[in-house]
Amino acid sequence: MNQKFLEKLGMTKKEVVLYLKLLEFGEARVNNLAKAIDENRTSTYSLLNSMLKKGFVNFYEKRNIKIFSATNPQILIGHFVDDGKILKSFLPELLAITNKYAQKPKITFYEGVEGIKQIGEMLLEIPGSTRYSFMGFDKNTIHPEVNKYYEEDFLNRRIARGIKYIGIVTGSLPMATQYSHDDKSHLRELKYIDAKIFPIQIHIDIFEKNKVAIYSYHKDDLVGVVIEHEHFYITMKTVFKLAWAGVDSFRK
Repeated sequence: MNQKFLEKLGMTKKEVVLYLKLLEFGEARVNNLAKAIDENRTSTYSLLNSMLKKGFVNFYEKRNIKIFSATNPQILIGHFVDDGKILKSFLPELLAITNKYAQKPKITFYEGVEGIKQIGEMLLEIPGSTRYSFMGFDKNTIHPEVNKYYEEDFLNRRIARGIKYIGIVTGSLPMATQYSHDDKSHLRELKYIDAKIFPIQIHIDIFEKNKVAIYSYHKDDLVGVVIEHEHFYITMKTVFKLAWAGVDSFRK
């Protein structure tokens, strides 16, 4: 495989080797990865931390041990827009490596700006789908890079892909008047609740296929988790529908 196109996305040569090995393994502990790429444990941890910040790997914890996995190549296509065409030409080869391993982790943790962007890219994976959200929004505390991503990049691509957004948003009722004129063109339907009575300080997205994302884009606390499980998805979707109906009941 020509590895230089992965380097163009920001990986070092050693990170490319590690990324491809993670695709092959599916998931692995640091010790196993260190042996596989012929590096010591400390160096491997350093590589993984660097890749985590760049959005190339994810991890979850099992019995207090971190288990790492490579970011899905399909997510990288949308995430690294400038090099998307280059990556797309290599996608079949990357997916061939990916398909060698068994089922991926069902719970994945994300950190930093790149981690939050990765969650955003997941929300864009299925054109014509519907996303249900509980949204704790405060423009004064959102990280500026995350805010720029959502306003200048994510929103336009969501609309272009016909992905509908149905959300319950914390905020005063005047917000509904201020933003409602954009709802139809933005493929969204929103209901606003009083943050003092119903404080929501994180963001929860329920979306296809069988995913629930829970995350914060507060500038001092960029962290999130995605759960891929049918029962979680169905239950959280039901909770959302109950809350959606309850907003109107509360106002009455």
